Amino acid sequence: MKQKGYRAWQMIVLGLLAAAMVVSLMIPESLLSPPGPGRVEISILLRQGDSGVFSTARQGMEQAAEDLGAELRFLTVEAEGGGISQVELLRRQADMDVDAAVVIPADCAALEQLLDSWQGLPVVTLESRAEGARAFVGTDDEAVGRMLARQVAASCPTSGRVLLVNAFPGCAGPARRLESAKAELEAAGFAPEVCDELMAEALEGAAAVLCFEPVSLEQAAALAAQREDRPLVYGAGVSASVVASLENGGIAAAVAWSDYAAGYLAVSQAAAAARGEPVESQTLPVTLVKEGETYDKDHQKLLYPVFS
Repeated sequence: MKQKGYRAWQMIVLGLLAAAMVVSLMIPESLLSPPGPGRVEISILLRQGDSGVFSTARQGMEQAAEDLGAELRFLTVEAEGGGISQVELLRRQADMDVDAAVVIPADCAALEQLLDSWQGLPVVTLESRAEGARAFVGTDDEAVGRMLARQVAASCPTSGRVLLVNAFPGCAGPARRLESAKAELEAAGFAPEVCDELMAEALEGAAAVLCFEPVSLEQAAALAAQREDRPLVYGAGVSASVVASLENGGIAAAVAWSDYAAGYLAVSQAAAAARGEPVESQTLPVTLVKEGETYDKDHQKLLYPVFS
């Protein structure tokens, strides 16, 4: 009799467990899981030409979006009137109720004019600081400029013609690097020339060419490779093409930093700003990579990142 009663209790317990399992399967997962922060939409505004050197930063951005519950939209401004086009594009993102934006400024003055008393979506800038942005992710630009200038001073005579490429005049980050390099070279006895448009004839008779972002650095390396009197090429930022030129001697040295980290940090700050959380600017550590050093242990993770 006792055994029959025990079996009856077993059947009741098993029946209750089965019923509970069925009920749990019918309840939406969102109700079973603790609530988390809602997904946010972030627009990434690039300059014309950035997309070719942007792949590693984009991977960092996409990983941050996956980790933090964000949706990304990548937008590139038109070549003509880049600064004005970028400002108008940012206005449209605000009108579309996008939650935040990450901007690589095409024209810092135009962007700052918009952000002055801006009531729209929060903005995080990459590469160049802009007044009114919620945060900035980038390098110590003055330090980058000095590092490049010192490499030139160690490799070229003061009588040599040194060309500084100002490919993005409206961008504060590269402009600060250029001004810092120029001051350092002048203090060392050089008379550097500033060039706004890099063309093959501009390299004639040059002992060294300095570029302050990877777009013009790629271009300078390609132009220098066509010359018999090849100038030494130095620059800031890396891309697959820049790394290849460092391997084969087309670039004498480059100041490098983690674009993956830059992209990740920019999106993480934008997501925090969109949710009303505290944000802060982030300065990226940099390192100097000379030709032939790309496979050094200290540089491999930076230049050849592996993503899971």
